Amino acid sequence: MNIKLVALLIQFLVSVAFNLMGSFLPLFINSDLNYTLIEATYWAGICQLVGSSFFAFTAPFWGSMCDRVGTKKIMMITLLGNTIVYAGMAVSTNVTQLIMFRALQGTLGGVSTAMFTLVASIEDAEELKTALSYQMAAMTMGSIFGPGLGSLLADLVGYRWTFAASALLFVSMVPGVLLFKTPPPAIENGSRFRVEDFRVILPDAVSLVLIYIGISFITPVIPWFLESLGTPYDQLLFYTAVVATLNGLAFAVATPILTRVVTDKTLPSLPALAAGAILMTTFARDPFQFTVLRIAIAAIQAGVPPYLLGGKSARVGTAIGFLNSARFMGMAIGPFIAAYILGDGTPPKPLYMFSTMAGLSLLASLVIYTTHTRKGSQAKMSDAQGASA
Repeated sequence: MNIKLVALLIQFLVSVAFNLMGSFLPLFINSDLNYTLIEATYWAGICQLVGSSFFAFTAPFWGSMCDRVGTKKIMMITLLGNTIVYAGMAVSTNVTQLIMFRALQGTLGGVSTAMFTLVASIEDAEELKTALSYQMAAMTMGSIFGPGLGSLLADLVGYRWTFAASALLFVSMVPGVLLFKTPPPAIENGSRFRVEDFRVILPDAVSLVLIYIGISFITPVIPWFLESLGTPYDQLLFYTAVVATLNGLAFAVATPILTRVVTDKTLPSLPALAAGAILMTTFARDPFQFTVLRIAIAAIQAGVPPYLLGGKSARVGTAIGFLNSARFMGMAIGPFIAAYILGDGTPPKPLYMFSTMAGLSLLASLVIYTTHTRKGSQAKMSDAQGASA
């Protein structure tokens, strides 16, 4: 059995299961838990903050467990754990219960860490960035397909049964995981994570936090923003799904392409360009303009994460876990900051929100320039001077 193909399939299916609720979580809180839409937007941001924060805190643990006991066992634990989580969400009766299950989801969310660790253990170092770009493309394709399918299921069977469908999808992956063989744990191969490894990956971890704030902040805000641009309430679910789908498709298509062409020199330009597009979103006057800008932003941002994950990421799960933790931390912070700054949505709060996110994207560009472009140029100059001497 081809492990790489199986890993891509599992990454896709896990992402679908995670994202079935991606297009309707604020609407579920609004209709089933009896909050106004702007309040539901805030609580959806809190749910994202809690879930992604626990993802971030536990990712290094799951990475180290992959090193100790192997990726296959960790995948089994996390798949079954998420089955329980989504079944619990299906029967939640208040927002506190929903937040608690999101926290448990984050605690048991080691599947992507296990997949990245698996890929890192079987790929050559020079091909790791490309291999991870395909993993992220599969993840993004799942996040594209998931919200659309979730919207369809929600229309047909309701929000709660759609949560239950996610639980069943996690169960369906267990037999496939049982069938394929994985490499032995890294510790059995003599690879261990050291303090020096952490120092090497720290700048990239900081950059990933900032990048994923800019990628994820918009998620709970989309329904409110579309409504503010004149989208009728009864069409919000459809248009939210369309925006999420096109945004994800642009990210998925651009990820492997940009990963092959981006260099240390050109990498900082991507978050800088994204910052400009994020700021321009403030001035969108209709859903079409908003959607076009979201497509552009996703395509620009797509080349950064695989480059950072696959560049200095060591060959052990713990290092992958720390870098994946940085991704999740950005996912946690972004929606919360956006929802908090947006507040009740009265002007100029939307401008403040988009300006803050654009500023953080520029900061990511500066960090990447300092740690990749500038440092790389200095290293080349030193090498050249040494050669001439």
